[in-house]
Amino acid sequence: MLSTKERIIAAAANLLDSGGPSAVTLRAVGDAAGISQSAPYRHFTDKRALLDAMVRHIIQQMRTAVDTARIQAATPLAALSLVVGQYYQFARRFPARYRLLLEESRSDNPVGTEARQAFMTVADLVEDAQRAGELREGDPAQIVAIIFGAVHGMADLEQFGLVKVAPEADSEGALPGLLVEILSRHTQRAGA
Repeated sequence: MLSTKERIIAAAANLLDSGGPSAVTLRAVGDAAGISQSAPYRHFTDKRALLDAMVRHIIQQMRTAVDTARIQAATPLAALSLVVGQYYQFARRFPARYRLLLEESRSDNPVGTEARQAFMTVADLVEDAQRAGELREGDPAQIVAIIFGAVHGMADLEQFGLVKVAPEADSEGALPGLLVEILSRHTQRAGA
């Protein structure tokens, strides 16, 4: 069972998904969570504090995805592919949450720092794949920038109706897998 605070965060995320940042008010969140309109104020001082809590929740999900991929995947490259696929799915399913995370990662506040660090956990997967000889040597941060640029771009192109992803490709994570495969093939050619 979710705590009241967790219910508030979940309700805020749903409002963000359906109406964007302007739809997230503490009163609307109270209504959506099925609690009094004033109850969110007992947990969050203002809308900014609530948005920060949502971002922290997303960051924790990102870290869990990376940790799980490391355990489940047979190789470092497979772990990277799994995580890239999860990021892509998140960006597609929850574009407003993904944009909030990206916007927050630009800020200099503590949550922005946490968001940047969370994105860079993928650099650890890149380094693992480099050590295993599955990806070319180079600055992991630059490789992560390429990965996230492609993931964000693919999600945006689909959201704006400029590309159509087949349901089977969507469920299989084919596009992110293709991105990682392209990166790994570049390594094989460069190392040959």
